[in-house]
Amino acid sequence: MATNIVPGTGKHATVTNPTALAGSVSQNPFAGVEFGRTAAKSKYTTVTSSDPLVPELVYGGVATGTLSGTTSTKDDGTETASATTGGSGTGATVTYTVASNVASGLVIAAGGSGYLAGEVLTVTGDTGVKVTIATVA
Repeated sequence: MATNIVPGTGKHATVTNPTALAGSVSQNPFAGVEFGRTAAKSKYTTVTSSDPLVPELVYGGVATGTLSGTTSTKDDGTETASATTGGSGTGATVTYTVASNVASGLVIAAGGSGYLAGEVLTVTGDTGVKVTIATVA
């Protein structure tokens, strides 16, 4: 029996089907589960969750990233504070080393702003070098 259902209040929870009652439950999304019932009358079990219904998107400057494309067209050496394109933000620059047309040693020179983790940036003028944003700050 549910012990945390109070009539007239909302609750974000997972509803589990009592044993052998139904294979699936269809519900009008605008009506509460067992609307108006109290915990003592409920036939459902609820588990309170603090997770948001929709994940919060966190925008920020690039804090860390990984090279997801390493084919460079630049000469051997260090490419310093190279501009990037792509993603939802602006202003991120990266520094990396090129040896035999392979980029490595990524450093975020400037994080910029307005980016999301998971977005992929491309180095301007060296389109084979791509950076996947790991974290934003």
